[in-house]
Amino acid sequence: IARENGSISEDVLRNAFSATEAGFLSLVRRSAAIKPSIAATGSCCLVGVIWNKTLCVANLGDSRAVLGCLGRSGNIIAEQLTQDHNASMEEVRQELRSLHPDDSQIVVQKQGVWRVKGIIQ
Repeated sequence: IARENGSISEDVLRNAFSATEAGFLSLVRRSAAIKPSIAATGSCCLVGVIWNKTLCVANLGDSRAVLGCLGRSGNIIAEQLTQDHNASMEEVRQELRSLHPDDSQIVVQKQGVWRVKGIIQ
């Protein structure tokens, strides 16, 4: 997708994520009859691309990009580059509820942790 556009942008990363998700969902549909547990499997995606000396990062699911470097005094400095995207966040729970209005169990709290379908965070 980046080659076709000749650059990296937010739209290019979104399109790449969408294409990856479409491939995963196609695999689930083809495999569900043989291996039903695949439909209850979650996935995460974390991408980092350096393009024209600029680092572009994107994440989906329970993954986090962190950049580490040495500080002036030799200590390690860690900088979080992405925002978390999981069921512990109220906005994610609301998004899931709006996408699945007929599923009262789309997000549930299990042992103090919010989970999608009670399984994945």
